[in-house]
Amino acid sequence: MTRKPKRPRSDAATIAVDAMVKAALPLPEVPKHVTLRKGDRPFWEGIVRARARDEWTESDLVVGAQLARCQHDIEREQQALDAESSILENARGTKVMNPRVSVLEQLARREMALLRALRMGGTIPARDLNDRRRVEREAARVRAEVVTEDGEEPLIA
Repeated sequence: MTRKPKRPRSDAATIAVDAMVKAALPLPEVPKHVTLRKGDRPFWEGIVRARARDEWTESDLVVGAQLARCQHDIEREQQALDAESSILENARGTKVMNPRVSVLEQLARREMALLRALRMGGTIPARDLNDRRRVEREAARVRAEVVTEDGEEPLIA
């Protein structure tokens, strides 16, 4: 029985160097056949930063874009609900639930389904994945500290 070669641990020097290289790259782009609205972009950036760069597949990026749109919709609907109140008065003077409450519930269910599809919501990642994500976040933090005010990246020897 042949054994599979061991994968390098996430704290190995090669993984750390790889994480630094990936941290210097721009965030993954939205697939060309998918459209994000202007307000979706901050959610997109948060979503793609939640995983190590090499974990994203083309289909995951599509689902990530759908999740960004959904999260933006949740934020927009919540702001409208906050301004209107959860209970409204209809034309007959009867107190009724604001329909936005149901819209928010539907959006929350959709968000959870998309998170499950991306294996991001409520699961504890394997130790190796967790370490890789931590190393990449640390590399991004170090890179941000090194970049000069004019946006230049000095050569690190």
